[in-house]
Amino acid sequence: REYYECSRYRTNDTTESSRGDAREALNRYLFYFDRWDNHSRSLNLESETWQKLNDRIDEKVGSGDGTWIDWQYLKDACQLLLESRETLMYTYPVAYVRRDSGKDLFEYQQAQLEREIENLSWKIERAESTDRGDIEKQIVITRRRRLTLLKDQYYAKAK
Repeated sequence: REYYECSRYRTNDTTESSRGDAREALNRYLFYFDRWDNHSRSLNLESETWQKLNDRIDEKVGSGDGTWIDWQYLKDACQLLLESRETLMYTYPVAYVRRDSGKDLFEYQQAQLEREIENLSWKIERAESTDRGDIEKQIVITRRRRLTLLKDQYYAKAK
């Protein structure tokens, strides 16, 4: 079993009637809706984190512990986190309607982005004890995962 299975819906092949088909359709919808809703709530929480981060940076600059430029990497990380979470959130409605041969790659890239978002979020929350280099490295990885998903799944289809 692969590690990205939690973001992939698995059908129940034992349904036999139209009632079972309806139940399966409802379960499928609820699965994708729950994933979307979880990321929507996380996005709201991370908006609060953005505000707390700004307050913390203001305190540090006010107390002479660095300048705005010294702390800009945290703002960049938080901004990327918000953008990436929003991107990920809207991949779930796409996954719900998508049934083509590229769905496996899409779900794989979706899971990769989700993992990197969670890593970035964890590091931002612990910015006081996390090395700046670790956060900057996570910024690069998360940005690359987000852009890869967008480029491969959305921009390529728009052409």
